[in-house]
Amino acid sequence: MKRLAFALAATVALGAIACNKPDEDACKKAIVNMRKLMGTQGYATDLAPAIRRCRSGSSKDSVQCASNATSRADLERCGFAHGGETPAKTEGSGSAK
Repeated sequence: MKRLAFALAATVALGAIACNKPDEDACKKAIVNMRKLMGTQGYATDLAPAIRRCRSGSSKDSVQCASNATSRADLERCGFAHGGETPAKTEGSGSAK
């Protein structure tokens, strides 16, 4: 009986966690907007890895916020996982001195 109660509680907890996960379309919209704001549109053409990271590591609220952001400052306030992407550099790497 204890095992059944534990299994039921675990299932309910996982269901509650999963309910706050964004869908693929929401993640794609947020990622495209994030890349535009960060100047990394050409960073990678395959969005699938970034969408997977978004769906597993972001909340619906942070994804919605990132989709609506109009500046980098807005994006940072969202707490949206950047997926390892960094803003475009304005300086060279320094290797061609």
